[in-house]
Parts: sequence; structure tokens; C-alpha cells
Amino acid sequence: MSVRLDSPPLHLHRLTYLDDGDETVVGRLDVDSYAVFPPDGVALLRELESGRTPSDAAAWYAERYGEPVDMAEFLTTLRELGFVRQEGDLLDNADELGGREAVRWQRLGRALFSPFAWICYIALVAAAVAVCLVDPRMVPHQQNVFFTDYLTVVGLTILFGQIPLTLLHELFHVLAGRRLGIRSGVRLGRRFYFVVFETALDGLVAVPRRKRYLPMLAGLLADVLVIAGLIVVAYVTRYSNDGISMLGGICLALAFTTLPRMVWQFYFFLRTDVYYLISTVLGCVDLQTVTRELLGNRVNALLGRRDRLVDESRWHPRDQRVARWYAPFQVMGYAFAIATLLFVVVPLAWQFFGTALRTIASGGALPTSRFWDAAAVLGFSLFEPAIAAVLFLRERFRRAAGHQGTTT
Repeated sequence: MSVRLDSPPLHLHRLTYLDDGDETVVGRLDVDSYAVFPPDGVALLRELESGRTPSDAAAWYAERYGEPVDMAEFLTTLRELGFVRQEGDLLDNADELGGREAVRWQRLGRALFSPFAWICYIALVAAAVAVCLVDPRMVPHQQNVFFTDYLTVVGLTILFGQIPLTLLHELFHVLAGRRLGIRSGVRLGRRFYFVVFETALDGLVAVPRRKRYLPMLAGLLADVLVIAGLIVVAYVTRYSNDGISMLGGICLALAFTTLPRMVWQFYFFLRTDVYYLISTVLGCVDLQTVTRELLGNRVNALLGRRDRLVDESRWHPRDQRVARWYAPFQVMGYAFAIATLLFVVVPLAWQFFGTALRTIASGGALPTSRFWDAAAVLGFSLFEPAIAAVLFLRERFRRAAGHQGTTT
């Protein structure tokens, strides 16, 4: 796209500015487009926003900072970010409202994290702790998973029970963001060989850092509340002889299987909740990408593949500093995940599949119910790896298509 410096003043969309140390995050809240600008870039952008023409702004910059600016490149960047209003663009909702655009469920988000709600949450967790002290059987344990002898019932319960609980985890992220007026949503994604639901909270970069922590940790809060609520339900639905009811058994099974999801969030070498928390506390922009490219450069340099080196000058300085000590943790994390896959998950899966296959192969030697039980369990076990494989292939196809598009 050609850029003319003698053009009339630009019409910019409503932009937000958030000072972050020596830099400023500038963005459009209505489309979640954000970028980090240095002080001189912010000053130049504000001059354009005030009504200066590009040529006048370039002259002002040269006089103010004593050096010329590549205004053509600057304008191209603004257009790529979607900051420049094009002909036919509708007026931003944020402009019409004179500020941040209202989002759906914002009031619900505020109610969910109000002082009264926090009192209820503390009371629920306290009740669950009291229940566990009174009746230690209510403490989540791996034996709780097998509340019935039929593996199909166990598998269906865990599968269809954890899906809504996982969505609740993400919904807490969404509502914690929307209470701040941030557009957010949930999508299906992949982390290494895990299939996950993930919440898009790009707008968090446009709010003060201290306000970002709750939206990041809201999912873990939801998990704690889920476990506490399930424990309390299991306790109050006991039989008169103190035996655990079927509903109580299901609740305890779901409570225990929620714990691994909480632990997984501490796999900070992946883009988990704790990773985003650490990245925000350290003031990073895109630590994961920079770390991956840093490791790639080190490997390619050792192998003499100079043509594959990534230009390190485009990395954010803070990301570059943190990535030097974060990189070993990322390598150890991936090594741990691979070791877990090879020496724990695969052997257990092989044993599990082997039992199911032997049951199926036995034919009429076992009751029909046992045959279909094993067949169903085998199908459930292959469900998540199949989805992960599909997502992996889709990512590869998209990258290949994008690469082809940039080289043609």
C-alpha cells in the first residue's frame, strides 16, 4: 500500500493509552488491537490525532527530537493495526458512548466479584474444610473416581461432568474481564498434547497491571469453589446410615478429577493461567514467543544454520532479559511433559487399552455388558488424542497457508 505524506489529516478511531513504565500501550478496545509504543511514537501519534497532516507531523517530530522519522512506515503500521479510520467505517460504539464500549454480562461480572460474593465464597470454602475435618471420607481421593464397577459410567461421568466444570473455569475468566469492560470469549485450543478451552483476554493490556491479576486467577478460584461445593453436596446427601450416596460418589469423583486441572495451570512453561500471571508480574509482552525464538537461535547457531536465525532486535528488551533465565525452565518443563507422556501416560494407556482390547477380543466369554463397557471406554480414551491431532494438523495447515501467502 502506497502512503502519501501530503495527504490531509488522518481520521483515527478512538484510541486508549496506558502508560507502562517507559512505554505506552495504545489500542482499540472495540476490536482488541493493541501495540506498545515508545514515548516519541506516542507523541507523534497524538500529534496526528490532534489534526496535523502527516507531513506537518513529520516536520514537528524532526524539530522536537532532532532527527527525521520514517513517516511512511509509521502510517503503514497504524493502518495495519486498524487505528486509521477507512471510508465506510461505522462510528465506534466507544465513540458513541464517549468512552469504553459496554459489553454484555458486565453487571453479572461485577456481581460475581462483589464484596458480598467474596463473603459467600469464603463461607463455602470454610464449610468444605469443616466437612472434611468432620468426615475424612469427603477429602478428594483417587479411589473416589471408581464410584461404580462399570468403567463406561465412570468415563461418561468424568467426561460430561468435567466439560461444564471446565467451561465454568473459563466463564469466570470471561466475567472477571467483562466486569472491567473487556471483550472476551472462549475457544477450543491445544497446549502441547492437551486439548483445552481457552479465554481470549487481549484487552487486559489496556488496563492497569494491578487490575489484570483477578481475571487471570479467576479460573483457579472457580475450581476451588467447584471442589468445595461438590464436597458439601456429597456430605449433605449421605444416607441415613452415613453411607455415601450415588450422587455423593459422583460429586467426589468430579471433585478429585478437578484437582489435576488445577495442577496443570502451574505448568507455566505452557500458556497457562500461572504463565500469564508470571509474565504480567515481570512486565513482559510476549515471553513465550521470545523464549522459543531464543532457544531456536541458540540451536541454529550451534548447527551453523545462520539463515534460520531470528532477528533479536525486534524482541522487547524486557522479554529478552527475562527469556535468558526463563528458557531453562521452559526446556525442563517440556522435558518433564515428554517424560510423563513416555513413562507414565503411554504405559498406563497401553495397559488400559490392552485390557479393553482383550475384553473385546474375548467375544462371548464375558457378558455382553462387559464387552460394550470395554468398547465404550476404548472409544472415550481415543477421543481427546483425536481432537488434539485434528487441532495440530489445522495449526500446521494454517501456518503453511500463511507462509505461502507471504512468499507469493
